Amino acid sequence: MTDHGATHSDLHTTLGKRLYRAGYTEPRLRQMWGGAVTDALVRNNAAPAIHRCERLLGRRRDRSDGAGTVDEDLAVLALLFRFQRTVPVALLRRALGDEAVAAAVSAGLVEIGESGERPGAGTCEGGIESEHGIEPEASAPFAITPYDLPVGVPRGFAPGDENLYLVSDHGTLVNPDVLDGDFVLGLGGAGRTLVSLTPREHCALAADIGTGCGIQALLLARHCDRVIATDVSARALRLAELGARLNGVDSIEFRSGSLLEPLTEQVDLLVSNPPFVITPRTATHESLDTTRESSSSGPTDRADGARDSGLLPDFEYRDGGMTGDRLVRTLVTSIPAALRPGGRSVCLGNWEIGAHTAAEESGPHAWITDPAISVLVIEREALDPIAYAETWIRDGGIPRASEQWNRATAAWIDDLDSREVAEIVFGYVVMERNDNDFRTFEAPGAVSPGFKERVRITSAPTNAGPGIGAFVQTVFELRSWLSGVDAEEMATTAFTRSPDLVEHRHLTPGESDPASITLEQGLGFGQVFDLDTALAGFVSVADGTLTLRQTAVALAHLLEVDAAALEEQLIMQVRQLVAAGALLPTGDPETGSR
Repeated sequence: MTDHGATHSDLHTTLGKRLYRAGYTEPRLRQMWGGAVTDALVRNNAAPAIHRCERLLGRRRDRSDGAGTVDEDLAVLALLFRFQRTVPVALLRRALGDEAVAAAVSAGLVEIGESGERPGAGTCEGGIESEHGIEPEASAPFAITPYDLPVGVPRGFAPGDENLYLVSDHGTLVNPDVLDGDFVLGLGGAGRTLVSLTPREHCALAADIGTGCGIQALLLARHCDRVIATDVSARALRLAELGARLNGVDSIEFRSGSLLEPLTEQVDLLVSNPPFVITPRTATHESLDTTRESSSSGPTDRADGARDSGLLPDFEYRDGGMTGDRLVRTLVTSIPAALRPGGRSVCLGNWEIGAHTAAEESGPHAWITDPAISVLVIEREALDPIAYAETWIRDGGIPRASEQWNRATAAWIDDLDSREVAEIVFGYVVMERNDNDFRTFEAPGAVSPGFKERVRITSAPTNAGPGIGAFVQTVFELRSWLSGVDAEEMATTAFTRSPDLVEHRHLTPGESDPASITLEQGLGFGQVFDLDTALAGFVSVADGTLTLRQTAVALAHLLEVDAAALEEQLIMQVRQLVAAGALLPTGDPETGSR
């Protein structure tokens, strides 16, 4: 990749802003090709979008004036940067202007060549004839993907502040071959999840560990004074830095190294979507690891094809090169020392649960021993070894039922069986270093003890929706509160039900009493809770007026049961609903304390 030293503002002004003015944004693209085409792209099917763009260019070819409409210019950009199709240089210049095209070529984002000379790239329809035959064509060695900032990420008021451009390699959306080992992923499902989970309050210093294409660092730069982005892949760092230049962001410092090694100072906020995929370690893989280290001085030519070990390529973006879940364990146990007082971290990961080990005793919540660190582990999906192998073999683009598929499956199963792994968990790890800012009863200089808990939530959709970050932070704070209250304080606290709750009563036809009662969350993870009659009654009157004890006395009278026994039962049940964010403590209604 060519780099002629243009500054952040230069590339942003000459190319980034020009892409935006041309309408190359997520909302405008969705408007151009419609909802059905957008849905196909979500399913990793680019054919309808390519067809739509090429049909637009076919209309331009049929006109005698050769002038382009806004949609036709947008189709040129989508074909080039999103779908890896070559386009006539004349069309690209009409869409962006000569200066922007020159900047793209200088930065290595566009290559100019004769028609059909770039291997592996498709050619769009609608070429422009000249006196000398077919005009030169432009190709894009990297994808430039527009990204519309989600709700919650700070933005300015200037045009374009709601948009980012991500630079990555072209992936399986347009490439039917097995991906190269040093492939740099764009924004995938895990990355979107981390975007949603990340707290967005202002902070002085943040870190993005395993930055990849740089999406997390670019978003952190919106609300943090400084950002440190690290990665072991030199190629990823180059593309992420190029993305920062394209977006005019100069507050990110890119550092090369594994995990937290490049981090020399403590931070206020740390996020990480590390290469957490548990991958079989073989002799071939070890030799590939050595090859990767010796060739990590810069990006490599993508035209040489995938580096195939015989099983699968050594994917830097997802495989950290360690046995089992050791990479995630190393990362998670290193984070506490990197957090300032009050500092927080959010990271994603996979970890193993042994056949003879209880889930409560395995995973990140059990790895952290620092008493000042609070840990909340949210387990969102658990797969058996066969399903896990299938997921990641398919992700690498290996054809199903091929000999390579069969060998990779066998290697994965043997590797996991060698450690007696029963299931592999995908989850989120949220940590905070307590700074003693609310435990006034602690001695001066003392640090309030942290809690360490896990919760498995697999009944709801695995995709984190809007607002999930604020919800998780609320749950984190509620669990922190629960860790410091005893039964008496619970009994004298009033609670308010979350406004998103919906109660469902299931009745047998002809019966007046419900056979079961469930409570469903409309926000967060959409959990469903089974309620008995007493707990349903408690939730129905939980408006912050009565304490738990007062409600228990009233319900005991109605149900004709012992008030003390019912209070004890409700304390345990209410704790579970508070921990899930379904009930919120409002304090003692008489004193106003909490």
